[in-house]
Amino acid sequence: MRSILLFVCAPLCLTGAIACRDRSTAAIAASTLAITAPAPSTPVGSVVGYSLVIPESFVNWKGMQVIGGNGHQGYIKPLTGNLALDANGTIAGGYFELDMNTITLTDKNDTSSDNGLVSHLKDPDFFDVKKYPKGTFQLTKAIKASSDSSYYITGQLTLRAITKEIHFPATIVRNEENIVATASLTIDRTKWGITYHAGSIFGLAKDKLLEDRVPVSLALRFHQQQ
Repeated sequence: MRSILLFVCAPLCLTGAIACRDRSTAAIAASTLAITAPAPSTPVGSVVGYSLVIPESFVNWKGMQVIGGNGHQGYIKPLTGNLALDANGTIAGGYFELDMNTITLTDKNDTSSDNGLVSHLKDPDFFDVKKYPKGTFQLTKAIKASSDSSYYITGQLTLRAITKEIHFPATIVRNEENIVATASLTIDRTKWGITYHAGSIFGLAKDKLLEDRVPVSLALRFHQQQ
């Protein structure tokens, strides 16, 4: 697994999206204030935007068989992402986009984009990336937990044009102009229409079934917008 958070991840996304690349800082805040509004005295202009550092950010996933086998693992790269903090350092919003064409295996020697398993993950049995090349994650709520760096995240994960709400704990650490976010969660792939050899299907040999629940971990780094 690679370092962080995230659809969201991945998936998961793990995944994501935290405010579109071309949105201004004010637009980021405006799109989320209805959900996580700062105090009325805090002007929208005081919101600080952080852009995702793409080369250092990953949404890691792991797929398993119901019986036997070690499964496979890999990652999906984010396409864009932003995080917004208000004047008090509270998370005010976020948005990610995932480039589903970047699905990559890390547990096989052949990690090329055209190997058989990667091609299968991209076809209609799984993510159907020709039809749905992007996944998105819209952060709708970030509740600070027991420590300054612990949060409970709620957001909308969209895959294959299906949007579902997800919840997960995350660690978000700010160090001057940088933010590092990490998280681990599990998503049920069938909720996004990915039912190929699903564990809930009857009549298929158990050693052919794939787990419905997919572990996702996020490793994301953000840098303050200038």
